[in-house]
Amino acid sequence: MISKFSWKAYIPALIIAVLIAVLIFVGIVVLDPASAKLILPITPLFLFPVLALVWLIYGECRTKIIRVELNMDHLIIRRYFGLSKPATYYYTDLAGFTTTVLPAQSTSYEYLYIKYGGKNAGKLSAFYHRNYADMKAELRTRISDLGYVDFSYLDEVKEIFS
Repeated sequence: MISKFSWKAYIPALIIAVLIAVLIFVGIVVLDPASAKLILPITPLFLFPVLALVWLIYGECRTKIIRVELNMDHLIIRRYFGLSKPATYYYTDLAGFTTTVLPAQSTSYEYLYIKYGGKNAGKLSAFYHRNYADMKAELRTRISDLGYVDFSYLDEVKEIFS
């Protein structure tokens, strides 16, 4: 079984394209000698897209927008929309998985963290994966369900840099 992206998984790619366009525009303005006096006021316009890109690329695309392939004795995780080098994990080496609920404005989304060596090997989510429930049910037959953990924004931020 292979995970399938929902349409919402492509929103970060669109935002990344817009932010890169903003950075290019700001860079052109900053490099123009006639706009030298605008460098200080325009700095926040440069820093915000850079920080947003770090969050989107390392936080969302690397850890959450992943393609997971479940096989008989192992699973394969490809990060960055499934475009990265595959990482293979044998079910016998995995500690199991935990679930958490990410609160959103008018709803909430469940996330599943695949545990390997005390760390998260990958995340499946009801937000980014349209076959999340099927993937979770299949994983439940292969590895241990370690239960529910409370959602922590601090842990999410730490994972971006780990």
